[in-house]
Amino acid sequence: MNSITKFKDLLIESLKQNKKLILVLYILFIVSFALAWALSSGGMDTVINSLPASTDSTVNDTVTVTELLIQNERGGIMTYIASIFFGIAAVVGLIYNGVNLGLMGALLSNIMPKGGIQYITYLIPHGIFEITALVIQSAAGILLFLFIWKFVKTFIKSEKSGFKEKILSSYEENKKIIIQSLILMVFAAILLLIAAPIEAYVSVPLSEFILGV
Repeated sequence: MNSITKFKDLLIESLKQNKKLILVLYILFIVSFALAWALSSGGMDTVINSLPASTDSTVNDTVTVTELLIQNERGGIMTYIASIFFGIAAVVGLIYNGVNLGLMGALLSNIMPKGGIQYITYLIPHGIFEITALVIQSAAGILLFLFIWKFVKTFIKSEKSGFKEKILSSYEENKKIIIQSLILMVFAAILLLIAAPIEAYVSVPLSEFILGV
């Protein structure tokens, strides 16, 4: 079995065994996105009036693929590492991104020629990959915390005599969790790698073409 096949099998297993967690996180993101958009729509007139007159009505597409990729990957890695503290960073990071995109939607729906539908049309091509990556990263972060939590519990309860033996025994008993966590993080990184060029070069022109802007 080559490495790609092994990774694919581990990925499928990781997704299947954590599908409920991933679904809950997806719902959390969507709710955060929708609420932020709905609750902020009424106050966007003030924000719009304070914007410079030269503000463009389209989404900024001057950011390079490399910049997008570095920004997204760095944020994901930081959230993942910070999730060792009870998985809080994974949940907060997901909500933050949902709220951020929702607020942006409320703002741009009042600026773009075709309103909110143009923003959604812009978001979909790269968002399919990027938002899924955010959800998968959050799931990976929670699994990282679960591994550490169960590892410590197993270590304390272990009846092995030596320290090294306890470490090895605790790891062996819980290694499936950390492997799945790492597999999901790699998968999320691949999704972000796909999303970056789509966001930089495809999303804006495609949305404008579809809506005839």
